[in-house]
Amino acid sequence: PALRTTLLRWQAELTRVAIRLLEAFAAALGQPEDALESIYGDTPNQHIKIIRYPGREATGSSQGVGAHKDSGFLTLLLQDTQRGLQVEGEDGRWIDAEPVPGTFVVNIGELLELATNGYLRATVHRVITPPAGTDRLSVAFFLGARLDATVPLLELPPALAAEARGPASDPQNPLFHDVGPNYLKGRLRSHPDVAQRHYADVLAAQAAAS
Repeated sequence: PALRTTLLRWQAELTRVAIRLLEAFAAALGQPEDALESIYGDTPNQHIKIIRYPGREATGSSQGVGAHKDSGFLTLLLQDTQRGLQVEGEDGRWIDAEPVPGTFVVNIGELLELATNGYLRATVHRVITPPAGTDRLSVAFFLGARLDATVPLLELPPALAAEARGPASDPQNPLFHDVGPNYLKGRLRSHPDVAQRHYADVLAAQAAAS
């Protein structure tokens, strides 16, 4: 029973931190601090996952979480001491995000990539199953927009706009300004084995529409 109280406090505190960070991003982009408030307002999409990755002897697979971008604004991730999180570099190589005590990993999500026309790039990342005989724990907090919202395109200062490369959309990872479909696509892509087992009809419908 104590976990509920602790998690609700954790959610409230990290919501405050993530919104303050989002306001700082907006200011750094030459925008009013509340430039994106219209699509989260008093009811931001908040999601917490306490994740246990069992060792490879239990899973028989190296996939902890498949390669994906997070669908929201920002993710604040608290890691334990077991490595496994990897981030994709510009050259396509995977880089270990080594756990650092007392820190969060902060991932930029697709909503910021869309809002900035690709000036900010969402973090492509994955998790590798830990070795046999070990497990990995992490706590992820996701801050997003209302599911019925549409992401605006910010008018960046000319110098920043000149560096915006457009959203990195591809056939395997299309980006949608409509928040709800973007979340659904992200969930299906980040857990492909679960999606195939339980949501094969949704995958087939998406394939037919693409």
